[in-house]
Amino acid sequence: MDVSAVVRDAETPIDELVYQWSATAGTFSGAGRGVAWTAPDAAATPSTVTITLKVIENYGRSGEPKTFSQEVTGSQTLSLHDSRSEVEDYAIRFLTLFSQPQTNKNWPDIMRDFKAAACPVPGLVDSEKDEVIRHYTFFTMHTFNIQNATTRVSFGEGCSFRDRPGDACVSPPVMWDSTDSRDGTRAVARGIDHIAAVYSAADARWWLCSSDFEATSSIGHQSYGR
Repeated sequence: MDVSAVVRDAETPIDELVYQWSATAGTFSGAGRGVAWTAPDAAATPSTVTITLKVIENYGRSGEPKTFSQEVTGSQTLSLHDSRSEVEDYAIRFLTLFSQPQTNKNWPDIMRDFKAAACPVPGLVDSEKDEVIRHYTFFTMHTFNIQNATTRVSFGEGCSFRDRPGDACVSPPVMWDSTDSRDGTRAVARGIDHIAAVYSAADARWWLCSSDFEATSSIGHQSYGR
């Protein structure tokens, strides 16, 4: 990422000033007012990185060595994300809490990584809440399986299945073996759950917006394919 500073000095040409860049993570290449900052190969994210620039002016009397100096320092922060890893973690956590035998009947906890106000269609989060409540009210989960997800981070494209909007899409294959308490029917549903997510600059984090089950087997409770 390119990083640059606007510097003004009434006495010394800005190209003669000394620029010292530092950051709490990552490395710099280049010199002067404009440099390139490279994120670290591995870091715990999300996190905040502080970039600092110290500008030093060396000066002296006309015709004499520059034996005096003064300096000024400025800082700026940025949010560091491993977006693919973060949205996968949030999506898998949601599916795990949703899928576990219904000992947790607290939808705000199950949906802790959803935020309607951050999503392009807030109503989808409300619909998801209704589905979560319906599921732990009427279904008893016996076993479940969540496999490795296919994840795409492509801002603005969302999930192609039924065109759910978002900035990323996490699509893990899932299996749910459950009983519907309303009629006592036990069935196994297999398919892919497509979870759309958005990045919120205001919150400096990712939020989930919707999940959409695509059945790959005709066997199973049809309500999972809502």
